[in-house]
Amino acid sequence: MAEIKSLATLAKTAANANDVLLVTNTSTGAAKKYALANLFPGVSTVGASSQPLFVNVTNKNQINFKGIKSATSSMLSAVTASNNIELSVLPAGIDLSLCDNSNSQFGTGVNFNTVITGINPAVSGGTGLGAVTKGAVLVGQSENTWTTNVMSANGQLLVGNATLGYPSVATLTAGSNISITNAAGAITIAASLGALTAHLDTGSYNIDLNTNYISPNGTDDKGIYVHSSGKVFINPSGTTLTTGDSQLHLMGSDSNAISIGNGANSYQSSYTVKCDDNASSGANGAELILKGGSGTAGNSTGGAFTIKPGDGTGTGTGGDLKLYSGAVASGTSGAGGTIKFYATDTDGADTIESARVKNDGQFFIYESATIAKTLRLTASSTPTMIRYQGAQATTDDGTTAVSAANILTGIVQCTPTADRSKSFDTASNIISGVSLIANGDSFDFSLINLATDGTSFITLTNSGDSGNITLIGNMIVSAQDVAEDAFTSGVGRFRIRRTSSSAVTIYRIA
Repeated sequence: MAEIKSLATLAKTAANANDVLLVTNTSTGAAKKYALANLFPGVSTVGASSQPLFVNVTNKNQINFKGIKSATSSMLSAVTASNNIELSVLPAGIDLSLCDNSNSQFGTGVNFNTVITGINPAVSGGTGLGAVTKGAVLVGQSENTWTTNVMSANGQLLVGNATLGYPSVATLTAGSNISITNAAGAITIAASLGALTAHLDTGSYNIDLNTNYISPNGTDDKGIYVHSSGKVFINPSGTTLTTGDSQLHLMGSDSNAISIGNGANSYQSSYTVKCDDNASSGANGAELILKGGSGTAGNSTGGAFTIKPGDGTGTGTGGDLKLYSGAVASGTSGAGGTIKFYATDTDGADTIESARVKNDGQFFIYESATIAKTLRLTASSTPTMIRYQGAQATTDDGTTAVSAANILTGIVQCTPTADRSKSFDTASNIISGVSLIANGDSFDFSLINLATDGTSFITLTNSGDSGNITLIGNMIVSAQDVAEDAFTSGVGRFRIRRTSSSAVTIYRIA
């Protein structure tokens, strides 16, 4: 191994990847090498589209930087102070003629057509005035000549003056029922109208009541009121108003809300209140709904709706209550309207038609309609009552219960092949299925035994709900037997009567 003093000299520029430094790890004693070229610096410019600050690197470790100087020293200075390069703009050295002036239009010059000295005249864009008094405004007195008018008093305005040919200073003059108040920088014009001296014609304009009334005396809050929502109130009592839920509200404590006519002052034999006819071709007429008030929160009762004809006096008769359905045009295939009676269920969700009068005179009473007292059928000839009868129900030749649905048909038939014991449905099913709404409601049905052997009997029981069904009478329906000495028709007639919300009594009535 060569001695250290005899090593050859390695120039910086000659160092390459084969030249290394030997290093030793003092902990492990391991010897490693480090490339000598890694100790020399390198530089690069990382900015995009920018000028580098350096020129190059020479002699492996010498970085050569560019200098900074002003290309136009009259507009920009570059100096070094406290090891900082300071750049300063010199406004005095900027030549605006060298700048792009196409958008901002600065410095394009003013063309006065001539060199102006002294006061700039009107023809060159000036006023031609050497001085302007405080409060003066410019007025074109004549062609190319300005003058000034001074407005020194409150309320003064420039008003056109055909005599002078240019505006002059004046104040507004108040006319009838108008007051004018002039203040510093303000003119107040107010109406002082206390009473009309002629008809008021608004032309095509509206009247803004501004949350006030058309009242009988101008001071009391009563009369006709138009709310900001556009709804109209007729209010004789001055009650505080809130947003209405209808286009027209009649308020106050008078029991008579609307009277048509005014006795001898204005009266005719009949009046019509109607919806206006739709002028559009083929459009349906509007429906007219009259409704009583609903109860408020709690257990309040809804308001009744009463139609009451006028009372007669002396030997005169009271007025008739007439209900007409709408007519149809003569000679058309349409049908006249029908008078319908409805009962409304909970919350108005279920509306049930109770009765109907058709335009041919037929009167219908529908399901669930109640006749509280005797229904009399009278006519010059024998009256008839026809009821609907659907197909009979059939219960099986077994022990299946006679269901509420079977009973509801009115006729239940069975063809037993031996003696059969059959229970009734539960009382609750019968009550709901047959619609026995109130205690005392009843329903009649027949059970027909179609067996002809004279021995296959049907016995009805309450074994399915004995605690709520009470049986009264013979509950055995015999088989048909036409023998003279043992005749049985094979039919039983029964009546179901509701005795409570959960119990019934069933009678054998024939």
